[in-house]
Amino acid sequence: MIYKKIVLAIFLISALAVFGFAGFASAAPTLSVAATGSGDNVQVNVYGDANSSVLLFYSNTFAVLGTTSSSGSYSTTISSATYSIATNAQVYVRVGGISGQQSNTVSWPWTQSSGTSSSTLTLSQSAILVNVGQTSTITANSSYLFLQSNTNPSVANINLNGSSVAITANAYGSTVARICALGSTTNCADLTITVQNYGTSQLGFSRNNFSIYSGQTDSVSVSGASSSNYIISNNSNPTSVQASISGATITLSATSTTGSASITVCSSDMNYCGILNVNSTTVNSTAISFSQSNPFVPLSQSITVTIYGGTGTNFYVSSNSNPSVVQPNLSSNILTLVPITTGTSQISICATGGSCATLTATVNNAGSANEPISLSQSSLSILAGQQTSVTIYGGSAPYYFYSDSSSYFNGSISGNVLTIYGVNQGSGTARVCASVGCANLSISVGTTTSTLNAPSFNQNNISLNPGQQTTVYISNTGSYYVANNSAPLVASVNITGTSVFVTAGTATGSTQIAICQNGGQCSTLYISVSNSTSTQTQQQTQTQTRFSLSRYLGPGDSGNDVLQLQKALVSLGLLSATPNGYYGSATTSAVKSFQAQKGINQTGNVGVSTKAALESANISISSTLTATTISEIQAAINAILAQIIAIRGY
Repeated sequence: MIYKKIVLAIFLISALAVFGFAGFASAAPTLSVAATGSGDNVQVNVYGDANSSVLLFYSNTFAVLGTTSSSGSYSTTISSATYSIATNAQVYVRVGGISGQQSNTVSWPWTQSSGTSSSTLTLSQSAILVNVGQTSTITANSSYLFLQSNTNPSVANINLNGSSVAITANAYGSTVARICALGSTTNCADLTITVQNYGTSQLGFSRNNFSIYSGQTDSVSVSGASSSNYIISNNSNPTSVQASISGATITLSATSTTGSASITVCSSDMNYCGILNVNSTTVNSTAISFSQSNPFVPLSQSITVTIYGGTGTNFYVSSNSNPSVVQPNLSSNILTLVPITTGTSQISICATGGSCATLTATVNNAGSANEPISLSQSSLSILAGQQTSVTIYGGSAPYYFYSDSSSYFNGSISGNVLTIYGVNQGSGTARVCASVGCANLSISVGTTTSTLNAPSFNQNNISLNPGQQTTVYISNTGSYYVANNSAPLVASVNITGTSVFVTAGTATGSTQIAICQNGGQCSTLYISVSNSTSTQTQQQTQTQTRFSLSRYLGPGDSGNDVLQLQKALVSLGLLSATPNGYYGSATTSAVKSFQAQKGINQTGNVGVSTKAALESANISISSTLTATTISEIQAAINAILAQIIAIRGY
């Protein structure tokens, strides 16, 4: 029996020797890697045989890392950049030499050297709006991404390819996708996805992609749905910009935390949506000021106010306390105040991403010989060597100019136009008087004569027929504005860059328009308007203008923009009524017809989509008037003026 046990033991030992002790061989080593969170360093952890070499295999090559301890563990930190290991590369180790046992294969983590130069992941958009079946793509600032979560995958699929994020809309609804840099669960960015039904148009906003500064409250109107019931579906960054909605008005408030927010707004039935992009910023601009902060606006004509400061010429009207009194129109840094009825309104003007200031506009019936003297502005600032003009209202000529500050400025009067000339640095008060009394004008003269040349025109004495247009070019470079127009009913001007667009009004006569360079001097443009056609029954005056609108319009609006809209609708064959400058039922019906043609929601208002469609329709507005017609119009105007005088008694 003892002999048999010895033989069996010898057999087992021989078998183990033949098969290499397979039953007692070491387990395969394990490998784990993790980014350390600083630069491109990666922590490598290995557990295998004791006192054995550790080789790291990657990208068809290997590196000797070190030797395991007596307990079989090994840990080190290596640089991805030093070893040229790309994020997401497949790596493993062998313990015990090049033919040693191989570990599990793992993906090399995301590191700063192989991802983006910034440790913070950002997306080109934080919110996106797509229709069912549509695919849209945004980009990230890293080429190594993974999708951590998708709150509602039935709404949209997310596909990642390098730095591209492709969103495919599956079904109506909304979802939030969290996208992270590879190797990190905290370096992530959220993408809000709203999916509309197929073929549904997006909502429009009165303005978009703008900034408001910390502590400021602003509002934006929304349009595009058949009803005015809207909701805020999502706000990507309420920490920076807070939003609320009432009816069709979105109220925005910027907090002290700078940042950008994408605010998704939808109709209450979620059939129509749009994304409003707003930035919250600290005040980083110079204070805004005006050429006149308390302007007087005659009921019979518009006036212009120049805006200074801010961040340049990018301004917007933040609020108008009494829109039934005066309508403010902005073009670059020129604010045009259009009177509607007598009263007072406070108008707040803001620089994009900067400060705001408020002026008080007063509209009244001044201008009669029996009424007190008033001036188009009560205070002004000019440079030494510069001149500007002020219009006198009320009373009757002759007018008289008085001042004890002739060493700083002086003035001269021609008709009802007062011209002020800067002499030396200083300030004082001038008085303009007539038989009915006086008005005061505060004048401040700057420190030095401007080194900028006065505007030089390619033509300076212009003769036009009523309704005719022409363009004058300024040969200097710079930024220009209209300082004064002695007779705006005779002619008006619009300035874009160095081009001055002159439009003759309905009244004949002459006007002097002072055009100034910001921070520089002024020049005067002389314009006369008369019925100069020789054959009254046949000769015609015709002008062609490319159609465009400077504002959104709706029923009840009036003015030149409405007149141009009506001409455009006539040229499209949609309006049969005679254009009269008032947005009534016929105009509303014609706009709805145009919207139906273009597939736009038929609201009858000219909002974002309708304005863009009209302006892209390549409409040229032709205005042809015979001299006889012009004479008839002028006679009708004179008759109306006579009736007004008879009714008012002067």
